[in-house]
Amino acid sequence: MRDSSSDFGLLDPLSHDSRSRELTSDGAWLQAMVDVEVALIRSLVRARLVPDWMDDVAESISFAGDLDAGAIAADGRGGGNPVIPLVKQLGAHADQRRAGASDSVHVAATSQDVLDSAAMLVSRHSITEISRQLDTLAGSLAQLANLHRASPLAGRTLGQHASPTSFGLVVAGWLDGVLGARRRLDEVNAALPLQFGGSVGTLGVLFDIARARRTDAAPDQVVSEVVVDLAGRLALHAPDSPWHTNRIPIVELGAALAGVVGAIGSMAIDISVLSRTEIAEVSERLGAGEGSSSAMPHKRNPVTAVLLIASARRAPALVATLFDSLVAEDQRPSGAWHAEWTALRELLRLAIDAATAAVSLAGRLDVDVERMRSNLEFTDGLIYSERVATILAETLGKSDAFELVAEASREAVRTNRPLRVVVSARLAGADHDDELRARVWGAFDPDASLGSASAIIDRVLARARGQL
Repeated sequence: MRDSSSDFGLLDPLSHDSRSRELTSDGAWLQAMVDVEVALIRSLVRARLVPDWMDDVAESISFAGDLDAGAIAADGRGGGNPVIPLVKQLGAHADQRRAGASDSVHVAATSQDVLDSAAMLVSRHSITEISRQLDTLAGSLAQLANLHRASPLAGRTLGQHASPTSFGLVVAGWLDGVLGARRRLDEVNAALPLQFGGSVGTLGVLFDIARARRTDAAPDQVVSEVVVDLAGRLALHAPDSPWHTNRIPIVELGAALAGVVGAIGSMAIDISVLSRTEIAEVSERLGAGEGSSSAMPHKRNPVTAVLLIASARRAPALVATLFDSLVAEDQRPSGAWHAEWTALRELLRLAIDAATAAVSLAGRLDVDVERMRSNLEFTDGLIYSERVATILAETLGKSDAFELVAEASREAVRTNRPLRVVVSARLAGADHDDELRARVWGAFDPDASLGSASAIIDRVLARARGQL
């Protein structure tokens, strides 16, 4: 029986089909912090600021699995972060390899340097997975948009029938959002920065060590070499200055992750609405036992869409926490930095989970084209009123045409007659020519009411081909 205090995803169903826990676990963060410490040792060796034999020591302490993670977590309470006990354990392991090696561990760095840089590494690994899933999702949506480019359905605004659109264009809108979120994530990923400034951002310790141990070069030059080398080893951007209190990198990362979750959430809420019993234009293909209710045997809930909507609703508050941490005092803030840790990890998890689940949803979407056509007729032609008014405006002028169609719409509702019949009768009574009446009659053809939908779809598909 499981320990009742353990967290095994009971309230986070989407996580069971994704790599979010693996990529953002405590173990992943711990390994990322070790990676930063090891890379720092190797950069210091290259700069001839610590002994050459520290390369071998660095290799021997590079596996986080050799550490007592539970003790690091528990002891982190004493200093307010896990880096302090981590450095103690790394130092002890280093000394076991070679006496005095701990003197060359965590040189010139501060806890925030290690944890911030580790956050960038965890984020990079997570973004790789998110991007992979988004690429698959985009491919599925592109196929769906192309397949249904000419499948008309009722366009809805403010929850009401508006004018006809095509399901392909709806899907292209989802795809456009996914592509935009993917592009922004790529931009943020390419700019993920190293954090390395020392206790107050001056790299003063490193400067003094360089001045004492490297008489052949200016200290500032040696410091710069270490920063650039360290950033390269970690595949991070070398910033012009430390960002201990400039939290823009974290905010931009969080916003990009929320953009991914939101773009997917927008798709999911459309699917949820279109799968309502009274609409029933799309449905999520469900396996045995999926989408069921604990009380109502007939239910087939769009469960993946529902969970994706929930994820999208959670993301904004997490981003708000990151934005709040922009207000950071002094050279290292109290509380603001600490508040970011779990918010960022949760955003990473949400984005991984959402992207993974969206791929599954897009691959299991059943589209009922006949139901879409049937729903177009729900208002007896009122959904074509905008198109009818536009055609009449060429002859009657915009105001008169709009008023004629508005009056005809009211009459159609009042007399329970199709709008096409009412408008035709009014035009006949006003002695308009047969050509105009024929054009108005044709305005009620759903296949001829899609405007530039196909061209718009083509542009989105071309963008997808260029971006993926």
